[in-house]
Amino acid sequence: MIQIRLKPPCRREFRQDVYGPGVISLSRLIWGSAGAGLFLFLAALVSEACGVGVLYPPLAATCFISAACAYLRVARPRQVIAGHFVSTVGGLVAVFAVNWAVSDPALALPLKLGLAVALAAALMQVFDADHPPAAATAAIPAILPLPADTLVLPVHMAWGAVMVVGFSLAWNRVWFEFPAPEDGTCASRRRFGLERIELAGLVLCAAAFALMALRPVSEGCYLAGMWVMLAGVAAFLAQPFVTGMVIGGEARECPPGLPHLPPSGGKRDDPPGG
Repeated sequence: MIQIRLKPPCRREFRQDVYGPGVISLSRLIWGSAGAGLFLFLAALVSEACGVGVLYPPLAATCFISAACAYLRVARPRQVIAGHFVSTVGGLVAVFAVNWAVSDPALALPLKLGLAVALAAALMQVFDADHPPAAATAAIPAILPLPADTLVLPVHMAWGAVMVVGFSLAWNRVWFEFPAPEDGTCASRRRFGLERIELAGLVLCAAAFALMALRPVSEGCYLAGMWVMLAGVAAFLAQPFVTGMVIGGEARECPPGLPHLPPSGGKRDDPPGG
């Protein structure tokens, strides 16, 4: 059932059970809407000032999710940054492939769009970087002029995503811990709720953002920042394979309310607090 909450903004109104989809609240209307608009305004302002071109339409959707749906997993820093990066790569690969293989313009555009989104979806899932706005990042190279050279566009989109993540960290943490820890039983690391490798990737990406932002005064800093950005994104992309669990067999069904039994038949996990 949809809730309509008329209470004025307070910390209770920013708790996970009431700040998100399915709840119409004054707090979310005011804070989420103002944040989304402010994020994109600042992103465009900084991008133009620094001469680092990005695609604004997909970042607009990211701004909304980051401000109004902050508890969703797709709003976490790794999903935002890595999602835009790999989707840009997927979109550009699709454009190059169709341009090389198809000569009929009437068929080329639909193929570019379909292949771009398919590749982006596959890459986001492989690297556990699901971020729906990044599907638009993949599709745009097929239909619009690009704000940067194709070889650097993925890094530029990661740069823009880092910028939105920075705004969302400053904005959301006024009221609540953001990003929220994915596992409620684990304390957040340095109050950011990130694994070590995620935190390392975020630090690298933040440093890269600062270096690339110096492009108007130093092309060398900009180029160095691109390499640092690639290192930060690489840390994000490696995280699922470093910390993930590989399951080689079919998981057994467990009765409702009981902890999951591993497929190997090993010891079950103790219930929380047990």
